[in-house]
Amino acid sequence: MKKKVILIIFFSLNPFFTYTQQKSPYLYHSECNYWSFDSPGSLNNDVLPSLFSWQYVTTPVTNNINDIFFIDSSNGWAVHTGNGGLLSTNGGFTWQIISFNDTNFTTTYNGVYFINKFTGWMAGGSVQIRKTTNGGTSWFKQNSAPVAGVLNGIYFFDSSNGIAIGRKTASYNSFTEKTSNSGNNWFEIIISTANNNELHDQFWFDYNTGWICGRNVLLKTTNAGINWADYYSSIPPTQNGQNELLSVWFVNQQAGWIGASNLDKKNIYKTTNGGLNWIFQNNPVANYTYVQINDMRFLTPDSGWAIHGTPVSGAIMFTTDAGANWLIEEGSNYWFDCITTYLRYKAWCSSSAGRVWYTYLSSPVGLKKTNNGIPQLYKLYQNYPNPFNPVTTIEFDIVRKNMVGLSLYDITGKFIKSLINSYLEAGKYKFDFNSDGYSSGIYFCRLETPEFLETKKMVIIK
Repeated sequence: MKKKVILIIFFSLNPFFTYTQQKSPYLYHSECNYWSFDSPGSLNNDVLPSLFSWQYVTTPVTNNINDIFFIDSSNGWAVHTGNGGLLSTNGGFTWQIISFNDTNFTTTYNGVYFINKFTGWMAGGSVQIRKTTNGGTSWFKQNSAPVAGVLNGIYFFDSSNGIAIGRKTASYNSFTEKTSNSGNNWFEIIISTANNNELHDQFWFDYNTGWICGRNVLLKTTNAGINWADYYSSIPPTQNGQNELLSVWFVNQQAGWIGASNLDKKNIYKTTNGGLNWIFQNNPVANYTYVQINDMRFLTPDSGWAIHGTPVSGAIMFTTDAGANWLIEEGSNYWFDCITTYLRYKAWCSSSAGRVWYTYLSSPVGLKKTNNGIPQLYKLYQNYPNPFNPVTTIEFDIVRKNMVGLSLYDITGKFIKSLINSYLEAGKYKFDFNSDGYSSGIYFCRLETPEFLETKKMVIIK
């Protein structure tokens, strides 16, 4: 005897998304990964949405989240100021606490990086480095270089070779360490002996070529860190001679950006000649009391984000003209600290108060525009077939370009999954929903735009 199961889907029109004016981005990066623009699947010729909408989830901690990393669309990790980390296996919608149970030792963790869904590292205070080989369920300490200090970031080129950056405790001078045996042993690289030049960020094109930046520091290597060329003098000098460089990002060997904090409020610089010269790019937060840019990510040579965050204000800014103009996508009282992406699928941004923000970068697989005509009314049609197993088609009409969200809920009203969360042009659409992996029963799917809300009920029979 066959069992009958019901799946319900809701389409809604309430402003279920919070967003502000913004422009579009393009991006591939998970900490320092470099997008090759002439590689298959690059975004050079893609048309990007003109706006992105950010939402947030609250995590089990209230600490500032210092770094976040996703290896794919589901598995992600974050580190924070409370002697631990966070783990998500569902794309960042829910997070579980990573606890080390070290009752006699606590520290802030500042960087996290994974090479696959099982193997990763995190780094932080007291030059602590921890490694996991089971996706973050358990972690063990690794022997850092014999130097007292703080690590602000960590990056691995492959399963063996990695680099961590930070500062020494006594002098705050630059500190970099490397490993060639998967982190079992680390050795120090001397970057600078000058005081007060703590390192904050790194960007690598490949194993040999990369950039690091910090307090009055901007260096480049082309031989895996054996030698470093000083590019800091290429940045326009500030009135008091101090410039805290907090982030660095390049889209190719010539074009790159650095995010900064200084008394002159010059917080974004760009180069078009490989770092030989840098120019300031004005932006909406340049006149704030605190104007620092904590992180940057570019999706294309023209489109990218700059993340602003201080104890009193925060903003996610976006540009579609290579930084000539920036618009605020999301502004709040929360400190935005780090942004990361997984390919073209999704972007995540960490903030204070234990929040993780996210936005989708492209339309989901299974969504097709069937007619370019402009409908007179918003409408959600009943899915067909219904009941179904395993695939059904959901059709809907969009009156004007808008943020469109289609979310799946169970019969109790509990959120299950976001099926669509994208800006769509006016027109008629259909979405093929595959229920593989879902148990028989009744579900609800809600379609929302800022102007419309509707729900439909769907039934799965297996």
